[in-house]
Amino acid sequence: MVSIDTAPWAYDGHAVVEVDVPGRGRVAVQLPARWNLCKASPVDVEALAVGTRVQAIGAAGDARSATLTVCADPGHRLAPL
Repeated sequence: MVSIDTAPWAYDGHAVVEVDVPGRGRVAVQLPARWNLCKASPVDVEALAVGTRVQAIGAAGDARSATLTVCADPGHRLAPL
């Protein structure tokens, strides 16, 4: 994991955790502010730290953006390995 930005949660935006993915480059993993609207379990952001290896499963953004959103499915998650 490269960075964690939870500041957007202050205005109902997505928090963004950036991860480096081998063969893909940097991917922005978006964590919604309103977990009560998601099917996925909330991510324990306090358990994450820069430099930690993580597993990210979510819905990919469009082909031009390197984003993944953790929300729409019960199997989506961002968790330390």
